[in-house]
Amino acid sequence: PIIFGDFMKVGAEPKDRLYEDIKEMPKLQKILNDYLDDYNMSCPKEMKLVFFLDAIQHISRIARMVRQPRGNALLVGVGGTGKQSLTRLACHMSGYKCIQIELTRGYNYDSFHEDLKLLYQSAGVEGNNTVFLFTDTQIVVEEFLEDINNILNSGEISNLFPAEEFEAIINAVRPK
Repeated sequence: PIIFGDFMKVGAEPKDRLYEDIKEMPKLQKILNDYLDDYNMSCPKEMKLVFFLDAIQHISRIARMVRQPRGNALLVGVGGTGKQSLTRLACHMSGYKCIQIELTRGYNYDSFHEDLKLLYQSAGVEGNNTVFLFTDTQIVVEEFLEDINNILNSGEISNLFPAEEFEAIINAVRPK
């Protein structure tokens, strides 16, 4: 199989990573298991994954997509096949923060906007490399899709921030 990636040196800085053809499958599986162990040490919810060939190919694709500027993907498949788990691990491998909304009783459009504000704060103001993981089961209100579409098309959601918050954000991201 043809697999490329920049994650063969565990813990390397993004600028020091070499995007290369990965030929040694046993070494790749060991490295992915090391990343998984590291992920499980740093996250409260343990993930158990088996790295068979398809999973390895998918995680290398997801990691490549995550590292692209403004990279985004639509992962389609039967539920329970590991799309979210592989995405979380790819984020961890790439040093990205993975943000996902938590549905609670009474979660509505305003709650969604509050979560999106936190996402924009993390990615924009704080400058964190961030992945927003959103699934079809989280579409509580149809307007969620309109906002997601706006994020993907322009990166902007109209009227997300009130004028005073918007001004504070502008000042926070201005070069000093």
